[in-house]
Amino acid sequence: MTMTRAKTDPSPAAAPVPAVTTPAVTVPGATLAGATLADHQARILRALVFIDDHRGEELTLEQLARVACFSPYHFHRVFAAHVGESVGAYVRRVRLDAAATSLSFEDTPITRIAMDAGYDTPGAFTRAFSQKFNLSPSAFRKRMRARHRTSPMSLKTPNLENIMQPELRTVPDRPVVFVRRTGDYNQSSGAAWSAICGWAFPRGLVGPDSRFIGVSHDDPRITTSEQLRYDACITVDRPVTPEGEVGFRVLAGGRTAVFLHQGPYAELHRTYEAIYGAWLPASGEELADAPCYEIYLNTPDNTAPADLRTEICIPLK
Repeated sequence: MTMTRAKTDPSPAAAPVPAVTTPAVTVPGATLAGATLADHQARILRALVFIDDHRGEELTLEQLARVACFSPYHFHRVFAAHVGESVGAYVRRVRLDAAATSLSFEDTPITRIAMDAGYDTPGAFTRAFSQKFNLSPSAFRKRMRARHRTSPMSLKTPNLENIMQPELRTVPDRPVVFVRRTGDYNQSSGAAWSAICGWAFPRGLVGPDSRFIGVSHDDPRITTSEQLRYDACITVDRPVTPEGEVGFRVLAGGRTAVFLHQGPYAELHRTYEAIYGAWLPASGEELADAPCYEIYLNTPDNTAPADLRTEICIPLK
């Protein structure tokens, strides 16, 4: 389950949960009135989504400040207060983590991965990557491939033969409202669903055609647990004005491999391991520059764990 666009092999995320009131996010070192805090949250979230969608491009402080409607001076400080990292550190980290995931699962040339990560030269990419991971990109790729070959997880996956027969679809763009939470997926996903359900249901935005979609942007084997990003999304049939921590965006459609996982959410990681460790290398497919995501077809509120049905969607080129 997964700035733009990490190709992830995430841990299981929680399905939609009943609406629960959650406390407002506090900003370290700041005492802001509620309206000001909500406005800052909305503007910073807009900048984060812009980074997601343009991660491989040149990004400047001035450009991101304009997106968030701040002066560069104030944007730098407000961003750090909300995100816990400077703008430069955040962009650099999500780029390198996404590159590490690409190296883990793809045969894409390192030069191209460097360009996709926003680096002008392979040498600059190699220096930055080696500083973060203490391995060169090529050595990192060899180590991760060796782990995949020796991993027993896919062999333990129930109904492996059925899982490994995905449906290839061309999916439409999906407008969604969403809440992002950061941290261990097992905790952040539930908090995100509580927040978005508590906001969307009272506003009449949830109907019989709504879809509940979880987007995990990062691979927990690469990104530290406290920095994992999870978006709880509900599809909507019209544009919605963002409000505080609730954002609006369009999830890009396109060619997608859709796998059906039936069973407890606690076993989702086994299906992901089988997809990335067994299906992807043999498929000849190439991952798109977009995160994988999950569509929850039913809910644990009224469904036994063994009967939960989750579509795992892997965007492809």
